[in-house]
Amino acid sequence: MSNRRSLTAVLLATSLLAGCGGGADAPQTKEGFISAADSVCEDVFSEFAQASSDEPASAKDVAEANDELADTYAKLADRLDGVPLPGTGPARTQAQAFVASVRAGEPRLAQVRAAAERFVAAEESENSAALTKAGNDVRAALDAFRSARSDSDRLAVAYGLNFCGNLG
Repeated sequence: MSNRRSLTAVLLATSLLAGCGGGADAPQTKEGFISAADSVCEDVFSEFAQASSDEPASAKDVAEANDELADTYAKLADRLDGVPLPGTGPARTQAQAFVASVRAGEPRLAQVRAAAERFVAAEESENSAALTKAGNDVRAALDAFRSARSDSDRLAVAYGLNFCGNLG
């Protein structure tokens, strides 16, 4: 009976490893990439949700929230870069496209940061016209970022990613 349990445990471990890319010498599988990437997305999203649970009440709060968004998104891109890609073929190409699309959102966040800095400066200057323009610039920059994220989400869903495809 104990031999049967040992064999069952070995078979279970083998099947789990096969889905996650296998051992150190085994190439990553599509399923392994999906599992690892979705785990990264879930972890980073949880970190961001905890850090940004308050509603911003001032331009400075908006800038801090946008900095947190940009820092967290950079962390997401860096961690996804660390997920091994599937071996070859369409699975690898599609995974690379998804990871590249995440990285492509970073310049948009640089625009968000810059607009938020102008928003803070406009609030400090008490210039209502500048404050309105800077606020609209922040909104436009965030919309551009959301558009880039939407493209990334579409690639993620098409690939079979679950959590990464719903960060939008």
